[in-house]
Amino acid sequence: MERRPVVRKHYLVLAHDQPGHVRRLVERLDDGESTFWLHLDARSPLTAWDAVVASSDVRLVEPRATCLWGTWSMVEPQVNQLRACLASDDPGYVVALSGQSYPVKSTAYIDRFLTEHAGAVHMDLWRLEDRWSDNHRDRLDYFCIPMSERKGDLLLLRPRREMNARELVGWTRRLIREHGLRRAVEVLRIIGEPRPHVKDRIAGGSQWWAMSWETALAVMAYRDEHPELEEFMRWSQYPDESYFQSLAVGVDPTLWEHVGPTLTHIDWTEGDWDLPRAMTPRDVPALVTLPDHMLFARKFLSPGGDDAVAALDEALASGGAA
Repeated sequence: MERRPVVRKHYLVLAHDQPGHVRRLVERLDDGESTFWLHLDARSPLTAWDAVVASSDVRLVEPRATCLWGTWSMVEPQVNQLRACLASDDPGYVVALSGQSYPVKSTAYIDRFLTEHAGAVHMDLWRLEDRWSDNHRDRLDYFCIPMSERKGDLLLLRPRREMNARELVGWTRRLIREHGLRRAVEVLRIIGEPRPHVKDRIAGGSQWWAMSWETALAVMAYRDEHPELEEFMRWSQYPDESYFQSLAVGVDPTLWEHVGPTLTHIDWTEGDWDLPRAMTPRDVPALVTLPDHMLFARKFLSPGGDDAVAALDEALASGGAA
């Protein structure tokens, strides 16, 4: 009888809510060879997560950040997760997951796939102008400043040195009127700072990726050697859709030619411009017949997502995507 391959796995789980779903995610993936590096949005009460963090295979990553959509605060927790993971000195495959994700393949299948593709980097990897032809310059040429914790309350401003006197006076008055003098001074200071010249090094892709331990070490080493990327992207729009891709390409400029496909299925067909479609039980037959490389899917939202997960578990238990 052929022996099942076993792969050590480190899941970086970025969660904002739904502790019940995250607990189920952990239980489904916990095969005795997995560790879960969990970041919880600072706005979520820790007591709600007692049942999740009680698992011996879950590591709560701190400090906990308030994750604001479209900003650097979506990236920094993932950097901290990866740093904590690598500090464990327990080599394995590193997989970044949303707390709204769920596996669509069995753990045995996941191990087989990772064994067959050992060393591969799996991520969406796009050139910004190809993927976002209508607004890719916004990501490169503007400062993106969150003005509150409300989703989408982002201010896109050109560098101060590129504004003429009339434009600068207009923005100054508006900032003072809408946000007060102190906040206005802070914003004007930020947009007055020179930015590193790294625009030609920015790649794009999804926040959900996977890579070998060796690649993850190289990525973090490159990050430490090139702080200018973080300095630039700290005030960029949607840095979560660029930062790790840019680091990975910095480590290996030929990655464009041999990157593996993403492992996470996301359905944008009925979502709006910033929200993918939530899965329902009707999606399960399609989910269990996704291509070989699709090991996970996103997103699952309660209450409908609970029924979808239950149906998916039943399908997997009966031999689907084994």
